[in-house]
Amino acid sequence: MKRNHFSLRRKARMLSAFAVGALLLSSCAQDGFEDESWRSDVTNTTLSSPTSEDITIEASADGAQTVISWSVVRGAGGYICTVTDVTDTNNPTIVDDIQDSLIDRCQIAVTREVDHNYTFSIRTAGNDELNNTEAAETTLVTFNSFTTAIGTIPEGSDITEYINSNPMPDDAITTEMAYDLVAGGEYTMSGSIDFGNKRVQLRTTDPNNPATVTLTANASISTSTGMSIKNVNFNCSASTDPFIAYSETPDESILGVISGTQAYYDIQQSLLLENCQVTGVNNYFIYDNNVKYCLGTAIINDCVVQLTGAEVSGVIRFQGGFINNLTIENSTFYGTEGADANYFVQYNNSGRCDRGGYTTNSITYSNCTFYNVANSGQWGNYNGFAGRNTSYWNMTNCIFVNCGNNQIPRRFLGGRQGCDNRNFSNNTYMFDGAFESTDGTVAGYDDSGTAIESDPGFADPANGNFSISGSTQAQLGTGDPRWLQANQ
Repeated sequence: MKRNHFSLRRKARMLSAFAVGALLLSSCAQDGFEDESWRSDVTNTTLSSPTSEDITIEASADGAQTVISWSVVRGAGGYICTVTDVTDTNNPTIVDDIQDSLIDRCQIAVTREVDHNYTFSIRTAGNDELNNTEAAETTLVTFNSFTTAIGTIPEGSDITEYINSNPMPDDAITTEMAYDLVAGGEYTMSGSIDFGNKRVQLRTTDPNNPATVTLTANASISTSTGMSIKNVNFNCSASTDPFIAYSETPDESILGVISGTQAYYDIQQSLLLENCQVTGVNNYFIYDNNVKYCLGTAIINDCVVQLTGAEVSGVIRFQGGFINNLTIENSTFYGTEGADANYFVQYNNSGRCDRGGYTTNSITYSNCTFYNVANSGQWGNYNGFAGRNTSYWNMTNCIFVNCGNNQIPRRFLGGRQGCDNRNFSNNTYMFDGAFESTDGTVAGYDDSGTAIESDPGFADPANGNFSISGSTQAQLGTGDPRWLQANQ
């Protein structure tokens, strides 16, 4: 058993047996228990451990920590605790070094990772001064950090019909709630779903075995607030609608909440797409339906998106509004033969941070692979962002092949040279076998001197295999990490 003692802030300190006893007389009273609970009137006893009913587990207000508290055991010499992350059942890990640790309070706070599974064990320690023996039993409880689910959609269901029959409760207006899909399950989606002002998460809880949803004609996912989609694969090849289309009838209660007289429909909650494969996108990937939305944050992480539309105005298109902070990381976007778009990202030209109620805006691409995306088009169109010192541009460790009409850095920066707050590093800009960085067209845009001028050597791009053989990209670890791992 470890002899370090953790307070609420988990500060370790060595205490003598006498000091432990003195502290135990007072410390749990500070946690809301009466002093009487700690009087040393329990002696010569084999103690019991707190039961599972005596243990409370809650997320902290900011969601960064899990707060675990329990009822006092009179006459105890502390509590022997272990907190374990068991998300990977084959490789459990100890959280914050709390393993067989003597805790001198009735509460601890530990690091909380989203969508993880945990166990907490506790055994009451003995007290030599009172001749009390430690508990024989250890109490083990399980907990997790997943968003609360209202239920699991049965495998084989039509998700459109199920959600129409089982709508989110009104609690979801203020708190994100989830629909769970069965791991590895097959589903259909026969029509568009509009979650409206309900904050919804659609997910498979097992990231290693995502469910698959096949969309039929005229099917898309809509919302007018924050939304998360995690660990789900989508086949959109039969649908001619956008994959995500923001509601045509927005929630009037969010009009001008932070944008004021600029009168955007202000969505302050994030759009998150994580660990999804989306194939056969024939229309926009994300579209605002020409409504004046200002989406505060959109994050696309660990996704693979296949684009098949031949005449698309923008892959991510906000015709009426804009996304204030867009991040795409650890992901792959690729177009099949004949696929094209006028722009990869296209915002309404009036959109800029101060008009949406923010002080800065950003566009970030990190460790991504792009192939045949907006081949004859432009990478970005957002005049409201361009040339302003409140705009932040980050493009690092990305691979672009046959994208953006051979003008990636220029169009990424909205056509403005020498922009403030630009960060380029280790990108490959390859078009028709040549390199944009070689012919000098990146000057004034990507001046980092780090552009990679070698073929990444994709294994089979026509069939969506972007494993690399390029030694420089492999050495520097650029592009979507999944294609590096595929070669290991």
